[in-house]
Amino acid sequence: MERSIEFSVTIAAPTREVWSVLTEADKIPTWWEGVHAVKLTDPKPGGVYTLDYEGGNPDTCEILQSDPGKLLIYRWTSSEPAPTLVEYRLQDFEKGTRLALRNTGYQTGGKWDKVYDANFVGWLKMMLGVRRLLEGAHSGD
Repeated sequence: MERSIEFSVTIAAPTREVWSVLTEADKIPTWWEGVHAVKLTDPKPGGVYTLDYEGGNPDTCEILQSDPGKLLIYRWTSSEPAPTLVEYRLQDFEKGTRLALRNTGYQTGGKWDKVYDANFVGWLKMMLGVRRLLEGAHSGD
């Protein structure tokens, strides 16, 4: 049985700013836990983000689909037993953006259960971190 991590957050910031924080290599370390540097080969399908962690092996994120400001899907290869897919969907919502996250490909049992639980908490913290980061930038609006 395959499991997924799915939730959405509403962010009081324009969609273009949310997209920028999620996709620009120099901004990803501001919210992705433990990442100190990101390299990006090309922001289009076939491009690869390399996420460098302090004291750990890098993760790779191969871009599979990109519709700037609306959709990003990538294959995330990290410490999981096998790669998973990550999808960000952005939508204008009231005076901000609704950001939906979907991370699929988690199996059940053994190491998968631990990874699923850790990543669920990690994704939630990171997406709330994106919201705090951007809403802090707009707190005077």
